[in-house]
Amino acid sequence: MFIRVHPLPFLFFLASIALFWVPLHQLVSLSLNDQRYSHLILIPVISAFFLYRERHKIFPHIAFRPRLALPFLAASLLLYFVHSSPNYALSMAVLSMVLFWFAGFAAFYGVQSFKASLFPLLFLLLLVPVPFTQMDQIISVLQRGAAEATYRLFSLAGVPMFRDGVRFDLPGIGIEVAAECSSIHSAWALFITGLLVAHMFLKSLWPKALLAILTIPIAMFTNAIRIVTLWFLGTHVDPSFIFGPLHHNGGILFSLISLSLLLSFLYLLRKLERPPRLATK
Repeated sequence: MFIRVHPLPFLFFLASIALFWVPLHQLVSLSLNDQRYSHLILIPVISAFFLYRERHKIFPHIAFRPRLALPFLAASLLLYFVHSSPNYALSMAVLSMVLFWFAGFAAFYGVQSFKASLFPLLFLLLLVPVPFTQMDQIISVLQRGAAEATYRLFSLAGVPMFRDGVRFDLPGIGIEVAAECSSIHSAWALFITGLLVAHMFLKSLWPKALLAILTIPIAMFTNAIRIVTLWFLGTHVDPSFIFGPLHHNGGILFSLISLSLLLSFLYLLRKLERPPRLATK
């Protein structure tokens, strides 16, 4: 049955590509040309990987249940034909496509398989691009959070300064935590990594949600470390550090700090999940 059923979902998937070709093409173009959305093209790949990784749990009880698809199909068609502002048009179209995929999966694989595959299916919702206006708001939050963390680090280090919002007047050079320095790309990468490791290594919902939420302050704090490090090197070692390779290409180095903090919180949450051992006589 496993072999007989899979060609139909594959044909359904090909049909969805044809139906949603225009928004899908726009989505790929957006992901390839705008760093704020560079993570989007990886979402289906990661989702497919987890469907394959957990196939023994997802596909043992395949059942054709077309009625299960009706709510998802109705929502998909409604979103597809609703006219919205240009700011939301692509997001609505892609959400319609994801719901269309939900409908196909529910119809061809049934309730048990659908429940067993909730994580990789819900993960596909990250394929929906955040509208531009909301993306600017997210960047602003990251920008202000990094500026606040930077201020705290400079204060702890005893560095004299004058702060005006996201701008700092410091000995040697003034710096500004600009929108381009919000590290939105790193923040998305860390958030996605948090979701993945939470799914793989945590059992309860609240630790998973908490770990995903913690990626936001971790990203802000790591960005602050990057800013303070560049200022220190630029004023005490070589001014070229301010605009040099470490500034533009040092993301991987500082991402290791983010990853270390994330794994530390993961370790603590796993400890909290474990029930206390009963004392033995």
